[in-house]
Amino acid sequence: MATLRVRLLFPAELVREPIIYSVATRHHLIPNLRKARVTERSGEAILDLSGDEESLRQGIEYLTGLGVKVKPLPIE
Repeated sequence: MATLRVRLLFPAELVREPIIYSVATRHHLIPNLRKARVTERSGEAILDLSGDEESLRQGIEYLTGLGVKVKPLPIE
């Protein structure tokens, strides 16, 4: 199982949507929320996503397709 740490930036129209839940259930990923900040205008989350390589790739594609900006981060 691989783990990828990412920073997600959500636009205002997605703040009320269950984005992390959706990507986890659709792509069989295990999320571990590290930090989050959400306002009415935007959202930011740093999380670890764990799963097989293909599921991680598809999950990232799913998020970017929704309009979420995804930035990989180093795992310390």
